[in-house]
Amino acid sequence: MTAYDFKKKILPVIIKISLGLGIGVFVLLLTQGWLFEIPFFKNIDLLTIDFRYQNKYEHQHDARDLETSGDVVLVGISDDDLKALIDPFPFPRDYYAHLIENLEKAGARAIAFDMTFEGPGKTAHGDSILHETLLRYHNIVLAAKMETGSGNEKVVVRSTEAAYDNMFFDVDKNIGIVNIAKDRDDVCRSYFPLLDVQGWPTPTLAFAALDRAYGLKPLTCVDVSENSFLFRNREIPRYDRTSFLLNYYGPVGTFRYVPFSQVIDDSTFQTKDEKDLGEQINAFDEGMMKLFKNKIVIIGSKMPEERDYHNIPLYREEGGKRNYAMYGVEIHATAIQNVIDQNFIEILNPAVQNVLVLLLSLCCFMGLLAIKRIHIRHVWLLELGAFLGTLCLIAVLFEIAVLLFTNANLLINIINPGIAVVLAYFGTAVYQYLSERQQKMMIKNVFSHYINATVVNDLVSNPEKAKLGGDRRELTVFFADIAEFTKISEQFHSKPEKLVELLNEYLDEMTNIILKYDGTLDKYEGDLIMAFWGAPVPQKNHAYQTCAAALEMQKRLAVLRTKWEKEGKPAIDARIGINTGIMIVGNMGGHDRFDYTVIGDSVNLASRLEGANKQYKSRIMISEYTYVHVREKVHVRELDMIQVKGKTAPVKVYELLSLVETALTENQKQSLELYHEGLRLYRERKWEEAIAYMQQAHQLDGTCYAAEIYIERAHLYQISPPPESWNGVFVMTTK
Repeated sequence: MTAYDFKKKILPVIIKISLGLGIGVFVLLLTQGWLFEIPFFKNIDLLTIDFRYQNKYEHQHDARDLETSGDVVLVGISDDDLKALIDPFPFPRDYYAHLIENLEKAGARAIAFDMTFEGPGKTAHGDSILHETLLRYHNIVLAAKMETGSGNEKVVVRSTEAAYDNMFFDVDKNIGIVNIAKDRDDVCRSYFPLLDVQGWPTPTLAFAALDRAYGLKPLTCVDVSENSFLFRNREIPRYDRTSFLLNYYGPVGTFRYVPFSQVIDDSTFQTKDEKDLGEQINAFDEGMMKLFKNKIVIIGSKMPEERDYHNIPLYREEGGKRNYAMYGVEIHATAIQNVIDQNFIEILNPAVQNVLVLLLSLCCFMGLLAIKRIHIRHVWLLELGAFLGTLCLIAVLFEIAVLLFTNANLLINIINPGIAVVLAYFGTAVYQYLSERQQKMMIKNVFSHYINATVVNDLVSNPEKAKLGGDRRELTVFFADIAEFTKISEQFHSKPEKLVELLNEYLDEMTNIILKYDGTLDKYEGDLIMAFWGAPVPQKNHAYQTCAAALEMQKRLAVLRTKWEKEGKPAIDARIGINTGIMIVGNMGGHDRFDYTVIGDSVNLASRLEGANKQYKSRIMISEYTYVHVREKVHVRELDMIQVKGKTAPVKVYELLSLVETALTENQKQSLELYHEGLRLYRERKWEEAIAYMQQAHQLDGTCYAAEIYIERAHLYQISPPPESWNGVFVMTTK
């Protein structure tokens, strides 16, 4: 082989292989924390794990019903129990002694308290009874909670006392640590089998309960190997150095809960209801005793004020919202049930995962390069094919990861392979650019001229639009201004930075809504916001989108006003003017600096309507030109025929009340009908009748301020009638 052959044939292949493997190595450096850690990737990885948890739960149609067949039963203390029992919470300790006696009668296999008895109870008598009860039985586990470090670190015990902060520890040393393992996003996905308490390995509550259930000595801990924890003959795959992944059977409420007040309510115990009725109810009967036979029982709180609930990867739909919270007792129960069922989630060996990342990055890089070197007339089809192929491969990898988790309880990292595929795709683009030098120059010095992302995307797709001038189009333009802003500013005379903070919050919230409804933000002028719909991307329903955005702004402002009131800040009210019409849209300015904006008579009218709100005490005023586009989709109140300052032709204006899907109340409907009838009578010069209708309209709907205006005008016209040429038009003399 000649040097020429090596340079032309072998070296390019070696370079490609090196680049492909280099991408894989870079991904591992980026994601494994060998050089530095990027929290973003870890956070995304955790989100994909949560998705797999939820998917597994939703697709396991043959999952066990733990309420009927589980090995763990939970005794929950809730607010209902506080109402049912005579003594207030915290209960006297003899309550718990009575509970233990009943559970022992029922044949409970082990009893674990997810609560700490750190000091003396309400009565020494109650403490004495509980102490004697604990001496009689040896299948009971008490709880201790260790102080932990702050932030997202794993539990590190800083200090402890010899009695584990539990006054009954010395009875028989049955203790379990109740600390819950949480990842960096405060979600509980794993569980500690043991914790190091100042050099003394101590089991957590679930494993202390398992020790009791299997007759092991107190404080017996699992053995720890390189890849697993060992409990008796069960190997538990390690998730990290200190914990294993929980294999959740479902969201909160998966295990059977029995109310505390019912478990202690036997013939020797009196509840409030029994005291009030003067007869025995005795919820703890033979039927209930069967629930606890040979079960591991955990007693814990379900009261919100105890705050013993934690976010988990699964959720339950409750009232249209997702509830990710699970009580601590159920997390401990999940760990116990996992061990009994030997139902564990295994993590793919990290070395195997790293090799897969290297191979995947190499194969993707080489494959994509081969695709892009195919000679066809339409090169863009190759780019599209490479892009879609990359997306499909990522989707396939994700689906494989989901299936392995769902069907084989195997967790593989999906972020590292995904990043490898993405970087391989971009790596081929860079390689192609450097080797063939066919990449076109990107548009320069354009992005600094625009704020709105839609404008930027439009100009990138159509470079010819990056010129001075514009197009004549029908658009809907929007102006919003803060009412009484000068007075608000005066309140911040000594602290202008607080005014800026308030104004920025207002502008940010309103802008988000504009962009949500696909509007184009034109500019800010102090407290004024100008936006328009229908450009640069054409919109058939631009008038409706503008109205919907304006209504949502007013709803959001109502929420913000409550928040600002609590913060001691002044309330902000905004007036909005909307008009639809022909205007010029495009780049306006000089050759070196220009803005993407709209100009024209229709724009000026929208600005005047914003100011006209003050006259009618309305919040959103739209012109008849906008109304004709949305008449079937909104509720409006006709305000007037007005001639704004600087115009000679009158325009009919409306107050925008709501979208049609937001139903009006009966009072509002009646008020609206009476108002419009009164307006007709007013224009027919029937002043007295008009006043009567307007008064009724205002009584039914106090927000119908326009009725007050017409009542005042009608009274004036009764005294001094308008001329015969009067046509009902109101001429505005101010902007």
